[in-house]
Amino acid sequence: MEMLEGCYESVYNASWHHVVEVPGGEGTGMKVEEGKPPQSWTYKKAGNTFEKDDAVQQSGAPRPRLLVLTSDDGWPYTWEREVSEFIPDCYVNCEVERVWQTVKGDLTKWFSSHGRTEFKPKKRLLIGTSGIGKSMGAGPHPLYQLLHYDAEQIPVVVYFIADRK
Repeated sequence: MEMLEGCYESVYNASWHHVVEVPGGEGTGMKVEEGKPPQSWTYKKAGNTFEKDDAVQQSGAPRPRLLVLTSDDGWPYTWEREVSEFIPDCYVNCEVERVWQTVKGDLTKWFSSHGRTEFKPKKRLLIGTSGIGKSMGAGPHPLYQLLHYDAEQIPVVVYFIADRK
């Protein structure tokens, strides 16, 4: 297995921006702001998963439409590959954030059990049409979040990049 140098720092130190809706005039405009939004999307439990809950928006707060994580060295799906252009941004929409919420929910249940229950994180499979951004958003975003999770609870994060033929 090949180790790529400097990649941890690049992902860990990625910076946040967000796109918010700006109403007014003729239609709706969009504005890019630095940092994480003061209010992100909210989700409600729907069976074994989560779904976006638009009813819980704070009045007056600009609604985020897109979160952007920017890494100086790009993201894992571009490393050691013949990619035609450098892509420093990871675009996080409400569906990509929902992937993280699912993983985070499993981690919360696992670590809050304090060994008293038999809870084990479930294997998760992300299914989607080729080209919809699974590797460009739903991979890097949870990786970033796991690297920022409590290091005593998750001392090691391993991220595999592989092509299946």
